[in-house]
Amino acid sequence: MTVIPLALGGALDIPSAWKMAKVIRRQESGDRSLILHAHNFKDAFTACYARCLARNKQVRVVMCRHLTRKGKNTLLYRWLYRHLDRLIFDSELSKSVFLSTHPTIDEAKLGIVHTSIVVPETFEKTDIRSEFQIPSDCIIGMFHGRLDPEKGLDTLLEAVAQVKDKPFRLVLVGRGSEDYTAHLHQVAEDKGVSDKVIFAGFRHPVLSVVAAADFGILASTVQEGCPLSPQEYMSQGHPVVVTNHGGQREYVVQERNGLLVPPGDAKALAEAIARLVDDAALRQRLGKQAKADFDDHLNYEHYYEQIKRIYEG
Repeated sequence: MTVIPLALGGALDIPSAWKMAKVIRRQESGDRSLILHAHNFKDAFTACYARCLARNKQVRVVMCRHLTRKGKNTLLYRWLYRHLDRLIFDSELSKSVFLSTHPTIDEAKLGIVHTSIVVPETFEKTDIRSEFQIPSDCIIGMFHGRLDPEKGLDTLLEAVAQVKDKPFRLVLVGRGSEDYTAHLHQVAEDKGVSDKVIFAGFRHPVLSVVAAADFGILASTVQEGCPLSPQEYMSQGHPVVVTNHGGQREYVVQERNGLLVPPGDAKALAEAIARLVDDAALRQRLGKQAKADFDDHLNYEHYYEQIKRIYEG
């Protein structure tokens, strides 16, 4: 594989487009289109400029959009929208937010493919219980990701305080700023749940830790396009508790494979956690369906086939 470094400096980076155009001219695409795939608009500009400079009509520019942001409609962006062949969003939510400003783009170019994860055939499960001396009768709820205010972790700690009398441990996997991490430790202490909350730090590969949970939690207060952490729990046969205002609601279905709660609602989150802690049959039923749904339409093979059809279309 040949690696060609480019500056990719955005909408006005013509030098990188010239270099990319030279690469395009050297390709012998035959009857097949050459695909330029961009993951953000600034790189899509470079790809579209390169195609124009190469004068190769077989080149197609496909962009994936992984942000829930409103579309721009300036003259420069209208040019870009005309030259993009496909614009693929990671969720219905991301698409609707983009279109909320009525950008001038042919909606026939738009598509939706939920992002996915690669699950190794085999991996070693981390023994979280032994590592942190969690009693065998305690249920493990887990969050993994950035320790950041937008992840709703303050609400999550408040919810834990409301169920602190139950046989439950919250494991937080990930890292954040020193100040916010110290804040979370202080909140746990102030609410009397320091013994219920385990800060496990950054872990890689994360699936080894996720596999040791009984259920997963995503309490985000912001609208995420297609968060992957719920899928990681689902891939391991675990149910999830998630907020109901992001792209996760497009694949987490209430009472089918998980439980949904309003963002910032500690009482509702505590009630959902309590249900999963108290009801082993519910955990098993939701977890079994979560695994089936992941294998059916959320796994990486499904994602790959969808992207492949876009490339071939």
